[in-house]
Amino acid sequence: MDGIKKVNKGTTTVHSSNVDHRRIQKSATLNRKFVKRPTVRPRLAASAGAASKSLRQYGQQRRADIIQRQNTVKIQPTQQGAARQQQVAKQAVQQGAAQQQQRATVKTAAVAQRAQQQQTRQQVAARKQIISETKDVYQKNQTLEAAKARMAARKAAAQPEHLSAQELKDRAIKQALRKVERLDDDGTMSAQFDGVATQQKQHFWKKRSFAISACMAVIAIALLGYLVALNLPDISVRVAAMQTGIEKLYPSYVPSNYRLDGLVKEEAGRVTMNFKNEEGKKFILMEEKSSWDSAAVLSNYVKKNWGSDYSIAKGQGLTIYISGSNAVWVNGGVFYMITNEDGSLTATDLHDIAVSL
Repeated sequence: MDGIKKVNKGTTTVHSSNVDHRRIQKSATLNRKFVKRPTVRPRLAASAGAASKSLRQYGQQRRADIIQRQNTVKIQPTQQGAARQQQVAKQAVQQGAAQQQQRATVKTAAVAQRAQQQQTRQQVAARKQIISETKDVYQKNQTLEAAKARMAARKAAAQPEHLSAQELKDRAIKQALRKVERLDDDGTMSAQFDGVATQQKQHFWKKRSFAISACMAVIAIALLGYLVALNLPDISVRVAAMQTGIEKLYPSYVPSNYRLDGLVKEEAGRVTMNFKNEEGKKFILMEEKSSWDSAAVLSNYVKKNWGSDYSIAKGQGLTIYISGSNAVWVNGGVFYMITNEDGSLTATDLHDIAVSL
């Protein structure tokens, strides 16, 4: 065979190890304790390599032919395969119907379970309500019984005691002895016996505290009445202002020694205030809402009542008609009139009152 050399038995080969002058060399082998010995791949002969190559080429050609035949030839399904497919499809349909039926069954069971749970919750709520109502009724009954017991005890305490003749006699003697009092050295009144004295002293202090309380109440009522009397005119002025809708009802200026006499009178939208001084002189201030202006006041009131006996005073945009100690004017839709019969008001006083409103 190729690659194998024949060697004659009678011949010997010369090796370098047989040389007489060989040198001792250091070992080039690694420590096999830590390094694995290298493996030597066997060398193939040339004929074996050629055979292997031809075998590989044959296998590749064979696979290529098989792939080509598979691509060129169309395999038709057999009758048995078609039946198998129909059976698989039928099984799939049956399995889907079974799953759908199972889901419907589960859904129905879940609905029934929820209905059962809802019914159970309603029953529990009804029981709780019944228990709560029972507790309320029980508590009401307990309260009613306690109230009845208290009423019975009060009635029993209020009933007169049934005493014997001797007990009634002793009680009468004790009451007579309590009435006997004597004057002590310190000037205080006490009962004859110590026990009665204690009761009398307590009764005295009770009377004294009651008297003090009564005096304080009277003083408080008197003070309150005084304060109300002082503020009552102001209160009446505010009430009249709210009823008539006149904002500026009380004048800022009032002549000296004049004060509001009594309460403010309001009738049919007309407000009347009486002022009086220490000498008994009076003047009346009347106010009511009106649509007149200064010209209407002149024609409708001044000339009809005073004729030509009047004078005109002006101040802060007002036209004031004055006749003696009387005056009329209009301001902001309100008609004002001052009447002074005793003539104690001067024209300056009338002007200042009108301007202050």
